[in-house]
Amino acid sequence: MCSSVTWAQDVSLQESNAPTEREALDQHASEKPTFRLFQHGIWQPENQLKPVTGAPTNHEGTKTNLQPRKLTGLSRSASSRRFIYLTSIRAAEKKHALPFGLLDALIWQESRYNPMAVSSAGAGGLTQLMPGTALDLGVENRFDPSANIDGGARYLKQMLDKFGGIHLALAAYNAGPNAVLKANGIPRYQETRNYVKKVLARWTESGL
Repeated sequence: MCSSVTWAQDVSLQESNAPTEREALDQHASEKPTFRLFQHGIWQPENQLKPVTGAPTNHEGTKTNLQPRKLTGLSRSASSRRFIYLTSIRAAEKKHALPFGLLDALIWQESRYNPMAVSSAGAGGLTQLMPGTALDLGVENRFDPSANIDGGARYLKQMLDKFGGIHLALAAYNAGPNAVLKANGIPRYQETRNYVKKVLARWTESGL
């Protein structure tokens, strides 16, 4: 994880100035072919941040704390990014009828809440959408936080509806639905098995 990442002054400003796919991937191509997090060009120093007003609600409409308890394994920078995007994440969970907190846990595992994350396989954005998946979902710019969160939420919901269980849905999100169908369960890929375990553990820990 890049330790020099700073924070967006305003989410709406960040979204309107999100880099294009070409700009982000050109930047990625100049780096070593390993998973890296990139600094967003318009991000501002932390002391210029505007406070986020309002608190998200859970699926029953109860107010929740926008500044949840500190989670293990979450750096200060990742915690700050989570604070910025948590309202949008909760809204997407509710909109797409996802289990409360599951998308939040998935984004933690996928990108540590960095909207410019790019994997060596080419997945990008907060929910790490592959180009083809993003195209199918109608997400034109994977590095637009709002579009990426909504696209990832819709794809996760599709996997839940297809497989009928959270474990299998997470496995399909990571390895692809065909791999889950072929294995008739969670594929034996160690990466996928670890992925499912980590997301479920984070989901349990971060429940508000």
